[in-house]
Order: sequence, then structure tokens, then C-alpha cells
Amino acid sequence: MKKFFSMLGIVVLVCMVAIPGYANDKVFKIGGISSLQTGYGRSMVSGAGLAVEEINAAGGINGIMLSIEWQDGMLSPAIGRTGVQKLLHASNVDALIGDHSSATIIATDDLVREYGLLQLGMGSAVQVTELGNPWIARVREPDDLTARVLVNYINDILGYDKIGVFYVSDQFGYGGRDVTLQTLEAKGITPASVQSHNPNDKDFSAQLLAFKNAGVQAIIAYSAPVEVGVFLRQAKQLIPEVKIFQSSVGATQTSMEVAGDAANGTYAVVTYTEDNPDQKVQDFIAAHKKRWKDIPYDFFDPLAYDAIYMLAEAIRLAGTTDRTAVRDAFFTIKGFKGVTGLEYNVMPDGETVNELILVEIVNGKHRVVQRVKG
Repeated sequence: MKKFFSMLGIVVLVCMVAIPGYANDKVFKIGGISSLQTGYGRSMVSGAGLAVEEINAAGGINGIMLSIEWQDGMLSPAIGRTGVQKLLHASNVDALIGDHSSATIIATDDLVREYGLLQLGMGSAVQVTELGNPWIARVREPDDLTARVLVNYINDILGYDKIGVFYVSDQFGYGGRDVTLQTLEAKGITPASVQSHNPNDKDFSAQLLAFKNAGVQAIIAYSAPVEVGVFLRQAKQLIPEVKIFQSSVGATQTSMEVAGDAANGTYAVVTYTEDNPDQKVQDFIAAHKKRWKDIPYDFFDPLAYDAIYMLAEAIRLAGTTDRTAVRDAFFTIKGFKGVTGLEYNVMPDGETVNELILVEIVNGKHRVVQRVKG
């Protein structure tokens, strides 16, 4: 991935350059917030950047061109808040994309409300929806959808009821844990064991022993890519008979590379996989390779790409760059086919993703098991 990572500075520079030949009122300014030094952030930059370039090369949206400027949130709600303030007040952007960190979206809730512009958030925590902010939409699956897909497959298809939950002690992990426990409770299932770990931990023997003693048949895991990969390696040694299911993190290249052969036979839910034969997916991969000399790094690449195209559709529908009109138009979008291979339907609460793909990991590839609507 060295080629891809080396493009970051170029991407940010290209996206911040003014577009020559167009008056200011013909440019719709997008502000991006993400942790630019991580794979997720870099993936968002390349996906969004590709979409902006394609739209502008095609003449924009009825002559309205797009620009995008990024601020580094550095996985810190406080730093992310400062970045959003710069985008709003110094750069005077017309819409926001990001962050992939729900904590940053929550920390900037009041700024978006006060300023009055659409934010396409990419954090998965249900707390984002619970904000009830009419200016926020989410272009990613919410944690409760992930939990329903996983729990239903484990219980309804496999017939397992001794289910363990493994999570990292941060916003993402807490959110995944809570919605999974709620989903289990709704089906009348008491979790066999619930185990946590601290960020950056590398020894999970205590948690695995607890799962073993509880007789779990399946584990649902919510953690970061490296930690998930290490967890799978250790689980393969200590509880090889237990089936492990993961959020979309477990399907990333980083997680699979860290896990190695231990990833084989594990499952994850995703919005996107490069192994999906859908023509839009494969065309996107080809365009990404041509522009960035590499395949999309992870699911944030196509999600960011789709978010920009959905925003462009909202501008087209609104027929203006007025922020309120663009927001209102965005919330009317239905049946929008993205390069994830899924359809987006914007709901009144701002959710746009209502279906997921369950995959099994086999030799570094994703075998599609089922496509499930929430």
C-alpha cells in the first residue's frame, strides 16, 4: 500500500487548489474531516477526491463545480471540532463529509446546527442518529444494523444461542456492544460472555479463556483492524471450534493481513467488497487503480465516493447551492445505486444504508454469503 499512502499529500493539495475559470458562486465547497494519518482517513480522501475530479471533468452539476478541503481530526473530538470550525468559519464550506469517528461527529453537533449545512457523517455509532440533528446524514451502516444482521444469522441460520461479545473500550466498541446486547435481548438470548479490551492491547488470552469457560459457540467482535487480527490469531490457537463474526473492520485488508490464515472461516458484514462482481463495483476499482495506481484501501473509499455523488445529486435536484435547499433535496434521495454495490435510501432520520453484505473470509478473499436488508 506504499504507493497509495504516498499519494495523500498530492490528493489534499489537488483538492484544495481553486478551480480556474469559474466564479465563486459556481463552486460548491466541501469540507472534509478525518484522521488523515490513518488508513481510514486516507481512504476517504482518495475516494472523495476521485469523485470530485470525475464530476468536475464532466462539467460539474449544471455548471456548478466542486472543491474539497480536508482538516485532520487526528481521532480526537477536540481536534476534530477545531478542524470543523476552520472549515466553517475560515473556509466557509457549503457541506461537510466525515468524520469516520462518531465521537467527532457528536462533538461537532452544535456547530453544524448553528451554521446550518449538511454533514455526511461516516461514524457508525447509533448515538449519531439519536442526536436528532436535521443537518446530519450518515453514509455508512449504523451499528444496530450490523448487530441485527450478525445476530440473526448466528441464531436463525446456525441455530447458536451461546453467543459471546468482544469489544474495544472506546466509542466504537461501546456502541457495538450495546446494540448487540439489545439485539440479543430482543430475541430472548442472554449473552454467554461479554469481554472488553483496552485500545492497542495485544494479549487476549484472558478474554479467550473466559469465552472458552462459558462454552460460547460464536463471538461477535468490535475492535480496531490490528487488534482484531491479533485476536483471531490467538483465538485460532485457544478456541478453534468457535465461529467468529465481526463488524466491517474485520474485512479490511489490514485485519486480514495481521490475522493471516486465522482469518479463514471468520465472517464480517460489509457495505463493500472488491470481490463483488457487480459492474459498478468493478468499474470503480478500475477507475481507482487508474487514478491512484492501487486498489481501494478499504470500505471508506467507495463510501466517500458515493457520498460525494449523492451530494452532487442533491445539488442537481435542488437546482441551487443554497445550503438548506441542498439539505432538503438530499433527504429525498431514494434508490441511489452506489459503487459499493448497494442502494442508498435516505430516511427521515438521516440513515442512508439499510442493507449489508455478509461475507466469509477465505484465503484473503471475501466469499459473499448473503445480502441482507435491515
